[in-house]
Amino acid sequence: MRELRFLVCILLVTVTQLARGDDPPATQPAESQIIDATDKGAIDGAMNKEVVVEGIVESAAWSSSGKVMSMRFKNNKETRFSAVIFDKHKSDFDSAFSGDIAKALPGAKVRIRGSVKEYKGRPEIVIDVPAQITIVEPAPATQPKDEPGK
Repeated sequence: MRELRFLVCILLVTVTQLARGDDPPATQPAESQIIDATDKGAIDGAMNKEVVVEGIVESAAWSSSGKVMSMRFKNNKETRFSAVIFDKHKSDFDSAFSGDIAKALPGAKVRIRGSVKEYKGRPEIVIDVPAQITIVEPAPATQPKDEPGK
């Protein structure tokens, strides 16, 4: 009988939490909070907040020292938003993105999840794990397709 009461209590607590519709934790932004990488007001308002920024990657390149890879986004001259990956995580990213993260991203529409911080007067997100990057649309193919019969 005691076990039955315990199970009923657990069930009531679970049903109550489900009925309340508890909000997800603040560290997991909802999809409706996606910010466009070209939206200066939204990027400025997102400083020091956990958000998802979406945009088309214009370039992704490792610095000459090889210590940091910077991602720049198309049409973001006003926001100057970027995302960076440090070399200590390079192998994780290369493994997750077809062997070379710097080649996989240019031209792709991506979502970057993280906290927007200011670095040298520009907003950026530091990316530590591959799960922070979602490729929404892969980069268009740059090689012409072979024509049949040739």
